[in-house]
Amino acid sequence: MRNKKLVKMTAMAATAAMMMTLAAGCGNSGSDTSDKKEDTTTSKGGSTITIAASAGWVKDIDKELAAKYEEESGNTIEWQVSPDDQYENVLNSKLSVGEGADIFYIRSGVTINKYQPEKYMLDMSDQEWVSRYTDWAKEGVSNDGKIVQFQTWSVDGWGILYNKDIFKEAGITEVPKDYESFKAACDKVLAAGKTPIYEPGAAQWHLGTWLGGMTTQEEAENEGFYAGLNENSEVFAGKEGLAKSLDQMAELEKAGYFGKDFMANTWEDMVAKMASGDYAMGVVYTTFPAEVEAVNPEMTQDTWGMFPIPLNDNKEFGVSAGGIGRCVNKDTEVADAVMDYFEFLSQPENLTAYYEARKDLGPCSFTDIPGNVPAAYEDVINNASGTGFTAEDGVLYWDNAQVGNLMQGMFLGNSSAEDVLKGIDDLRQPSFGK
Repeated sequence: MRNKKLVKMTAMAATAAMMMTLAAGCGNSGSDTSDKKEDTTTSKGGSTITIAASAGWVKDIDKELAAKYEEESGNTIEWQVSPDDQYENVLNSKLSVGEGADIFYIRSGVTINKYQPEKYMLDMSDQEWVSRYTDWAKEGVSNDGKIVQFQTWSVDGWGILYNKDIFKEAGITEVPKDYESFKAACDKVLAAGKTPIYEPGAAQWHLGTWLGGMTTQEEAENEGFYAGLNENSEVFAGKEGLAKSLDQMAELEKAGYFGKDFMANTWEDMVAKMASGDYAMGVVYTTFPAEVEAVNPEMTQDTWGMFPIPLNDNKEFGVSAGGIGRCVNKDTEVADAVMDYFEFLSQPENLTAYYEARKDLGPCSFTDIPGNVPAAYEDVINNASGTGFTAEDGVLYWDNAQVGNLMQGMFLGNSSAEDVLKGIDDLRQPSFGK
């Protein structure tokens, strides 16, 4: 998928819509709907809709809108929330024995294939709200030509966020366009007494995002690479561009651009570190500046710019397939009620309330409202030659944490770039035999 024009048009349309749309208010009941009756009807004679999700995916606004829906419809929403590290196993177990919830959350994109969509997911292609999906949302929730998810999330990606003030102080006058100009910028930041990059090396998954972004370039330059990987007819080993990217990451670390003992740096500290003004750059998503501003109000969105990760002279911006979507269990006995709930959530006033509360999300998945279009999103799109799915959203059985674990071994000198790539192949292979 090389669709800079599409994504750029999305950002432009969203910006225009912001100027034209009056945002609806978002006040609703904040009652907790997690404790519901186990029977399938409510006192008003409505249906009970069960929803399974990972804890980190359910926010206060989800509960508030569910409470509003209950009041308006007479139906009941019953949440079945599992800890983040247990959800996938719980979901698979319940689906396999016929005890799956009516609605279940999973990642969009290629990850849908992990959950046997033909067996467990209802086709929702005939629903009215499908016609209001953005192009990127429709692509992310489609499987075998069918719409299998209702999604109110956002397209986003991981790029190099940079502090414009530090760049100016260091005498950097142009945004890095390739690896050599990136290294030159890092040298100038070091000379100015700042650390060029905050890299949370203790977070294995974050290391994996660097390489996951580089696979976007590989797919752009060798179309069909992802398809081959997903058909198990292609491998990562031997890909010179990916090996070069890993070697260059090792060079960045050896040059001191990550600071001292970067393997002890945590993701949890990243907002505070970037807000401190001691670090010039970091690999983050485009809505990250809002989190920094919450910690340091003097660092507004205008403080930051973003460009694609320039390893191997990359200019592609790797994006998600839209994040998290809601699937409907094929065995649900309350399909009409579920579709009524989705229709409720897709109404512009409820979409507005949702995105107003979810400042961590970017553009809306529906064309009705803009959602949140960060300045960093527009900036990175302008600095990119194109966009495409990252490995996390385009490649089956890719795990950022496992990839990052292999990369940690490389930084410790225990393995080479080619070892990392072969290790990824070895990790993925058993899943094809299931």
